[in-house]
Amino acid sequence: STLPGDIVTSEIGLGTQRWGSLDFNGPDEKLCHEMLDYGILENGLSLIDTAEQYPIPSGRGAPEGLTEEIIGRWLAKDKTRRGKVAIATKITGGSNVNRVNIE
Repeated sequence: STLPGDIVTSEIGLGTQRWGSLDFNGPDEKLCHEMLDYGILENGLSLIDTAEQYPIPSGRGAPEGLTEEIIGRWLAKDKTRRGKVAIATKITGGSNVNRVNIE
């Protein structure tokens, strides 16, 4: 579908809520990168859904923002990848959103 500003995305997006989470079934970074390869590079998805509070659940071993870092490291592997995806992110407005950590 076409969004304002001529951004075209796939009708199906890749959700990332549990990526890198402390949950027993949360995928690790290697598996997340494999999912990005499969969805984006091999099957033409172009929309990644994330948020600053992901992963859920988060904690000391998997802090908020880790999911976006996982996506960033995947993108950094090949500079052409960034032009293949639209990243839909959002903020919760919770206590983690403040002047110290939002630039």
